[in-house]
Amino acid sequence: MQQLNSSNSSLIAPVSTENLIASSVVAVCFILGVPGNIAVMVRLSGWLKRGSFTPRLMLSLAISDLLTLISLPVWIWALLHGWVFGLVLCKLLFYMIYLSLYCSILCVVLMSMQRYIQVLYPEKWNKLGRKGKKILLSGMWMLSAVFSCYALILSSISFDRLGRLQCTLRYQNEVERVATLIWEIIICVASFAIVSYFYFHLHRGVNNSAFFHSNSLTKLVTRIVVCFFIFWIPVQITDIVIIFAALTGNDSLLRSAESGDNVTTALVFINSCVNPFLYTFSARALQQRTAGTDDP
Repeated sequence: MQQLNSSNSSLIAPVSTENLIASSVVAVCFILGVPGNIAVMVRLSGWLKRGSFTPRLMLSLAISDLLTLISLPVWIWALLHGWVFGLVLCKLLFYMIYLSLYCSILCVVLMSMQRYIQVLYPEKWNKLGRKGKKILLSGMWMLSAVFSCYALILSSISFDRLGRLQCTLRYQNEVERVATLIWEIIICVASFAIVSYFYFHLHRGVNNSAFFHSNSLTKLVTRIVVCFFIFWIPVQITDIVIIFAALTGNDSLLRSAESGDNVTTALVFINSCVNPFLYTFSARALQQRTAGTDDP
């Protein structure tokens, strides 16, 4: 009875401005992103039999984006009215979102590595063979599943400052919170460093190659990578502010950073619905490049 009363009171509690902004952004992402990623998956699935690895990577990215987006109606309801869906669904949805987000990160890293080797060292890439490429894709998903395990442990239901039940990551102490955020920042910074390294050497090699003055597929992958990091940088900045506030005991700064966390997290969902538009703009070039082989 007490839980029922808590749920009812959360339904009539006022909605904060940041939650209204976040829910509006997330709703637009769901409306645009879900049909867009489904269309991309249908389009890319028709090119998989041609043996090209790049569409397989893009299909994995579209699947991870779709997994991120399909749960958004539940989170929108939670932002506006509180969490009423139980602990099991809370843990499952948190795990699924973290799985898809880590898969997106690893997919972007693998894209940069693949384009670098395939364009500048095609003989080495061809030696990998179909079996090696399948191992790369399977390993990417398995590693994402391992990286996401802590979401199952930390996700819990608790009351927010407005008295609503919310599904969040609940830390035992500030040390655990700081360690978790540092781990996430390390993953993103390391990914950015790897991607930057391969793209720097890729474009330097491309500029020195007369026959490779323009490559539409490489430009598409570059746009995907750039958009990914643009929408992820605000989240990392928020995490850094939270870490600083937690370590210094600055409660007012911590509350401000936590309030803005919903908004910056919503930007990650924007990234998941932007990719289909990038595919659409470059669909003709992608189809031409995957017409018969996996050539650069």
